[in-house]
Amino acid sequence: MAEVKEDKQRRTQVQKMVSLKEDGYYSNCTMVEGTPFDISILFGKIRPRTDEKGQAGLVEVYERQVYLSHLQARALHDALSRSLGSVSAQRAVVPADSAKKETTQ
Repeated sequence: MAEVKEDKQRRTQVQKMVSLKEDGYYSNCTMVEGTPFDISILFGKIRPRTDEKGQAGLVEVYERQVYLSHLQARALHDALSRSLGSVSAQRAVVPADSAKKETTQ
């Protein structure tokens, strides 16, 4: 019983600290890969490119990779779902009639 009490005390002493070692990274494309052990998310950017013949095009450049356990990936999924749901709900608050009036004026 004493071990359980000590374990609870240790858990309450853990502090959450956030530290950003790098500047933020903007990504406009992602690739997700999974294994039985983890999930990998590759973050990249779609960039314009001109080839040797002068033809313009787009290229995907993946520059950051994050590995997550399945449990952490599920937590990320849930957090993103909540965030996107609240953004969608905020957008739905604007009445459709007022938006139409603004665009026609």
